[in-house]
Amino acid sequence: MTEKGCVVSLKDGKAKVEIIRNDMCGKCHACDIGSNNRMMIEVDAIDELKVGDNVLVEVKDISMLKATLIMYGIPLLFFFVGVFAGYAIANIFMADKFFQLIEAISGVLFTVISFVGIKYYSDKGINAEYKPAIKKI
Repeated sequence: MTEKGCVVSLKDGKAKVEIIRNDMCGKCHACDIGSNNRMMIEVDAIDELKVGDNVLVEVKDISMLKATLIMYGIPLLFFFVGVFAGYAIANIFMADKFFQLIEAISGVLFTVISFVGIKYYSDKGINAEYKPAIKKI
């Protein structure tokens, strides 16, 4: 996926690029949203880059697919594991009246744990494969 953007700032080898959201983005809100339906992304700056330059920013399609799987697939999987764990716990303690409540709480708890794990992993350092890169000025 390639998007057109404009460099708004340069600092410490990083460039902030403002991109107009396209139709494919829908209402995802995964990126930092600016004003007027624009989003800001941070990319590694290249030497000849200046503030105000128009650039093409690319994210590999396979990376987008993997990131989507991580952000949606893993929490969904954890939710189902949590529901089944809640069912097992309710059976162990013979909590007949609270089966559904225990399953729901366990499912939500596991989902939250998955999001915390994803956030922890992403804070430790994003793999260069998932980072957008400037392709052309």
